[in-house]
Amino acid sequence: MKIFLYLAAVALCSAQDFGHIENLQVTSGDGSITLEWDFVAGDPTYKLHKYTILTDNDFSTDLRCPAAHCTTIIDYLDACKEHTFDVTPVFDDTVNGGSVNGDTSSISGFTNDLPPSSPSNLRVLSEDDSGTTLQWDAPTKNPICVQSYKVCYRLDKDPTPTCETTEDTTITLAGLQACGEYHVTVTPVTPSDTEGPQLEQDVTTRDGVPGTPQDVKVGITTQSTIELEWNDPAINPLCVQDYSITYGEVESRRRFSYHQVEDFGDDYDHHANIGPLEPCTEYLINITSIGKKGQESVSISKQAATNDTEPLPPKYVVVDTTSEDSIEVSWAENEADRCIGFYIICWNDDQSAVETCVNVTDTSGKYTITDLLACTHYDVSITVVTPGGIHSETVRNFTNTGEAAPGHVEGLSVVEVHPTSLKVYFEEPNSNPQCVAGYDIMEIDLDHNAHTTRRLNDKYRLDTITGLEPCTDYEIKVRAFSKTGQYVSDWQVVDQKTSCE
Repeated sequence: MKIFLYLAAVALCSAQDFGHIENLQVTSGDGSITLEWDFVAGDPTYKLHKYTILTDNDFSTDLRCPAAHCTTIIDYLDACKEHTFDVTPVFDDTVNGGSVNGDTSSISGFTNDLPPSSPSNLRVLSEDDSGTTLQWDAPTKNPICVQSYKVCYRLDKDPTPTCETTEDTTITLAGLQACGEYHVTVTPVTPSDTEGPQLEQDVTTRDGVPGTPQDVKVGITTQSTIELEWNDPAINPLCVQDYSITYGEVESRRRFSYHQVEDFGDDYDHHANIGPLEPCTEYLINITSIGKKGQESVSISKQAATNDTEPLPPKYVVVDTTSEDSIEVSWAENEADRCIGFYIICWNDDQSAVETCVNVTDTSGKYTITDLLACTHYDVSITVVTPGGIHSETVRNFTNTGEAAPGHVEGLSVVEVHPTSLKVYFEEPNSNPQCVAGYDIMEIDLDHNAHTTRRLNDKYRLDTITGLEPCTDYEIKVRAFSKTGQYVSDWQVVDQKTSCE
């Protein structure tokens, strides 16, 4: 391919114009350059004799061209190189004899490119933190025509190579990773951007220690497996031969926390299902990158738990009365059940429909219910709950709280008076009314110093006392007694005289 270069000629002015050169131009050729110019005549006393052409300040040639436009070819020039030309017209001196030089015009130009041969002997010169330095030998044919080298490299899995340019026969490539097997090409490029035959060779970079796995996360969990997902290391990913995953239980019996699955999508380099594992169990999982020579990276840890299974109910529930206002609950858990997160203990009395519940995480198998009503029947239940919220079947039992002394009756009064009878009324005690099994009623004949006592085994609070004497003063006393009779309240007293007939 010919390249035409039109460069301004440089002319040296003399005091007298014998004639001069204008429009000096060059045209590139294969190993040659064509010069052409116009001649403008001057003083007729000086006749143009010839032109002297100095090439590359090295050798000169003479050219006879009496025409107004001259052309000449300078050949046997080195290819792919800039050449300089100084063109000087020489005139015959008809006055003094001899010859005289006119003004010199100068110009430069390039010969056409000649394709170089392929580079050779590609090798790794050095490797350090700045990158991998490659070196090669220049082409043996037309090496002067190489203006630069285009160096491209890619891995097997990469369809598109990465390319860089250098003017030397060495280049440091920061993009080459350790432990990589790269396809490398080195292509010579001429000044006209024409590419010569390329050198193609596989290059293996040095070994290195792989970095830690990236973006490690817990994926899908089941009752017996945990999925782990991760990406290749950011440092020396090509050096990874394998990954080592180790795991162990955080707690061998139970856990009280619940892990939600991290959801970052499925676009991960690697997945692994770890199992078989125990259900309802917390695990610590470590993953490490393993190099091609067995080197290990720093490990990355993740904590995860297998899914819950339906928990087993307690083997039994025992309820014991410990005082008039507390009950001790004890139970036996199933030792083989790993899914016990906590217990729900509930109780309610027979006086109301309100149920009270607490969550118990204590593993002792005992819990004391306090602040209860004395003398009261209580139903107690226990349910096992997993960390994920799955409930077992409920186990129940019942008992009564201990007895306590009832308070004294309230508002004792005589509401009807007759000659031989009195009707009395009273309210149940304000304190521990539920502990009342019945009432003792005593009538004392104040006039005759005699008394009678009888027991009401029910809670009826309106009673008629019969068999009394007319016109007689009586003292009526009432007290409450507990269900076992162990506890009685204070007497309450009212005086009343029967009516006369």
